[in-house]
Amino acid sequence: MLMVSLVQQFKVFLQVIPARKWSGEVFKGKFNLLDLHRIQGEIEVDLRTLKSLMGTFKTAHPSQILMPTVDIPACFAGKICVKQVYQKKSSGTIGHMRGKQEHAKILQELICLDWGAILLDLTYQFVEEAAVEYGNPPGEVPSLRFVRTMLAEDHSNEKSFLVEEWIDNGAGFVKYINNGHPVACVQPDAPKEDHEIAEFLCFAQHVQFNETNGLAYTSDYQGL
Repeated sequence: MLMVSLVQQFKVFLQVIPARKWSGEVFKGKFNLLDLHRIQGEIEVDLRTLKSLMGTFKTAHPSQILMPTVDIPACFAGKICVKQVYQKKSSGTIGHMRGKQEHAKILQELICLDWGAILLDLTYQFVEEAAVEYGNPPGEVPSLRFVRTMLAEDHSNEKSFLVEEWIDNGAGFVKYINNGHPVACVQPDAPKEDHEIAEFLCFAQHVQFNETNGLAYTSDYQGL
């Protein structure tokens, strides 16, 4: 009987997505994720699909980078999270994408994460400038950031992966703001810190909308 291992190794090209900052010229730039430096490497991925690690269109898999050990940010050392895009079949099961369709979906997700980080930086710049002019805010400002990401491509298998740093602080996943409503969706009995973060993120949405003249803001804030 043939046994198929659910832990597989992929020879990939890695592209580290930079942690970009907000500037007034950011909308005019010609930044292209595909122009980033490509690093040859190898990743090991646990391909088991667990219900607890499934989103609405991606599955998440515990993984690690086997090589290289240089040119990769320290946050990707040890355990990492590798995500694949899936489609639901008529039978109710799921099937992971491959080829150009998968690559386009992964790029779209990376672009959203890139802009989320830029707009969050805009929020903190706004707070810092306001503090200089009006004094410190009345409460503590949460220190938040988006996860660092990479694009991994295995051309021989026509696979693209979204690579994220592994985050697990033991506190559990928190949904702060949903897509359809500009108000916090944190449960009433949640810890005080969760409510404070949700309130700050609602404020962040207003800042981003106003400072970009209505062009952009981040919705669906969630994390650990």
